Amino acid sequence: MKNNKRIILTLGLAVFCFFTTALYGAGTKTVLENYNEGLRYQQDENFYLAQQYYLEVVGQNPAYSNAWFKLAECSYKLGEFDLALNYLSNAEKYEPSNSKYLNLKGMILLALGRLDEGRNIFNSILKKFPNDIDAHFGLAEIELYEGRYTGAEKQYNEALKRQSDNRNALLALSLINAEKSKYPEAEKYLRQALTYYSGDPEVHYLASVVYSMKGDYKQAENHARISVEINGNLEKSYELLTTILYKQGRYAEVLDLSDFLIGRNRKNSTAWYLKGIAYIKIGRTKEAIDAWTTGLNAQPQDELMRFAMELEVRELLNLENSKRKAFAQYHVDNARQYKTRYDGSGAIYEYQRALLLDPVNYESRAAYADILKLNGMNELYLEQLKFIKDHNSQSLSASKKTDLNDKIEAYESLLEDTLAKRWKIDPFYLDKTRWNIAVFYEDSTSSFIHADTNKLAARACADVFSGVAITSVKTQVNPISSVGEAFKNARSNAFDYFIIVSLSEGQNDLTLKATMYNARTGLLINSNDYYSTGNNRFSTVLRRFRKQVLEQLTVRGKIIKRNGKTVVVDLGKAENIVKGTEFKIIRKGGIQTSDNGTGVYYTENDIYGTLTITNAGEEISEGEISNQGFYDRINIGDEVVLVALPDKTKKDVSENAIDNVPRADEKGKAVVKSEVKAQDFISDIKRIVERPSVLELLRNIY
Repeated sequence: MKNNKRIILTLGLAVFCFFTTALYGAGTKTVLENYNEGLRYQQDENFYLAQQYYLEVVGQNPAYSNAWFKLAECSYKLGEFDLALNYLSNAEKYEPSNSKYLNLKGMILLALGRLDEGRNIFNSILKKFPNDIDAHFGLAEIELYEGRYTGAEKQYNEALKRQSDNRNALLALSLINAEKSKYPEAEKYLRQALTYYSGDPEVHYLASVVYSMKGDYKQAENHARISVEINGNLEKSYELLTTILYKQGRYAEVLDLSDFLIGRNRKNSTAWYLKGIAYIKIGRTKEAIDAWTTGLNAQPQDELMRFAMELEVRELLNLENSKRKAFAQYHVDNARQYKTRYDGSGAIYEYQRALLLDPVNYESRAAYADILKLNGMNELYLEQLKFIKDHNSQSLSASKKTDLNDKIEAYESLLEDTLAKRWKIDPFYLDKTRWNIAVFYEDSTSSFIHADTNKLAARACADVFSGVAITSVKTQVNPISSVGEAFKNARSNAFDYFIIVSLSEGQNDLTLKATMYNARTGLLINSNDYYSTGNNRFSTVLRRFRKQVLEQLTVRGKIIKRNGKTVVVDLGKAENIVKGTEFKIIRKGGIQTSDNGTGVYYTENDIYGTLTITNAGEEISEGEISNQGFYDRINIGDEVVLVALPDKTKKDVSENAIDNVPRADEKGKAVVKSEVKAQDFISDIKRIVERPSVLELLRNIY
């Protein structure tokens, strides 16, 4: 009897194994095993690998709603919000009233910029479940999106009332207080979190963040090390530790830890960036460029690393270095993309960046020349052709040489009777600088993706004005400690304005903050935030910053020739000047910045007359003057300030405006507003709202 039972049991197990193998395949993990593997990788923040296991689960059991939910969570963490919604809809098929699913749906809608829909979901949850903590977290995020930190604190405190040891609420309150520089309150919540969750690597990671924001790098290092000791797979904790070591000037350790991170993940752009700036600090610039070059091969969209590298390349490598051409090619490719989107200003910007790196780059120079010709700038087009002939003739084919020579001959004939020729003026030697601007930055303690972001932003904000003839924009190497220090520096060096910039960034977006002051009086003029997401976001905010600054600068020129009532000024179509443009003529040295706001100030006695443009050339213009008063006091060297463009031409000028020159009248009001058409500019960013930088950190703890 016992033997019969054994036989039956053995046969039963054999049948079970047969059907299991038939259903899942030999050696395939069970549904529960795959699900648990996914959980393990998700806890280690390896979301890509976690997704693979969850996909195995739903392939084996399509009705496994929690696996669909976990797929949505991973996609949300990776910033794939539309995909997250799709996964979540599958989970809701099987559990339509699950508040956990609804809360995640609300958070995804927030990430997509659909704040009202998210708010409705969270409020509906709280009506049914008044003690739902996650719904309070969602409402707190909406408060942060809308700039109400106090409202966010209230929601997190509501969560604490319901669960006094809630890890996420404690950490969120700590971060928000640290963001507001209220460090005693931040540490109070942090101590509570550490009391309850001392073995949680995420808690120690956030503790390290808070102490970094405070500038207490000893404590920050301690908590970062504890975090990686508890969980050696948390890459972000290693990255933070590397940044903290950099802040302490321990560059050899930074290099070692960067290599460790790169060894684990060759695409870790934070590690490559830190390795490069550590090399810069110890004077090994060549190694820095090599590190950044390799890093950009792995992560070509890391614009901050690229900008840092290009600044060093332009200072270190001679013009004949072959690496320059390779670096310039990135911008040539970007310019082509802008052209396919019919964004001429974007293409010009990228070709100019390419030419800064590789001035003799034939493709960039020729394409830039073609854009000038398209905009009717034939004289400037001819200059570019002559440059190509002087510097690229040896590399051109015989047919291209012939074509180039024919074009030069044709345009020289066409331009024999230009204003410059008639007045015997060489525009190349004109000094058009009218505005001097200083850019400063304060030291940052809260940059966790790229170290020294404020310094890099200041250098980039000055560098983006390269080639803008009427402005001279400079920055200084060291950070300022206060607005007062910036004012003293700017005033003593005779700047017209100074701007203090800072940069905050998330994984997929960034915000450039620029506050502009009058350098003569120290008074605040305005403060602007420039936000962008997606590819080319750094160049996007830089171009918007430049455009905004130029729209506040008065168009100013100088009388350089005179013959009776006819004068020539050093302004032309390149500065958006057209026939009929009106100027006031001001005594040389009689112009200063307005006390309040933008624009210029001069006394009535300093107004010598008016000028109306009768013939606008490309770099210079001719016009008729009329005196103010009985006496003629107008001389070469006197300045002219823009009063108005002709009404009938304003629209045409705006549609075809050059976007890298001043565009304001004497009162600082923009008379030309050229629209930048790049698809990733903020006006074209769909379903995206600006996320405060603290949100990126808060989402790591949910």
